[in-house]
Amino acid sequence: MTERLYYDDSHTTDFTARIVERTQVGERPAVVLDRTYFYPAGGGQPHDTGMLGGVPVVEVLTREADGAVLHVLAGQPPGADDVACRVDWARRF
Repeated sequence: MTERLYYDDSHTTDFTARIVERTQVGERPAVVLDRTYFYPAGGGQPHDTGMLGGVPVVEVLTREADGAVLHVLAGQPPGADDVACRVDWARRF
């Protein structure tokens, strides 16, 4: 399960996380991180966007089956397990 860091700190935009699962959402690649500041869509709140290991994050959502936070990517995820992440501050606020 992803540690949802945005509940305690909504101002952090740069962080490092570990990819714990690689999957797909429709035709797009997606990853689950061990921890995240990316806010998923829900309750009228739009999802965050940004970068994950140099790859654009185009959607963030919660997987209904287990509550994992899915980071949907514009391209293939980075090969490394530890990735630098950046939330798009302008979109969030």
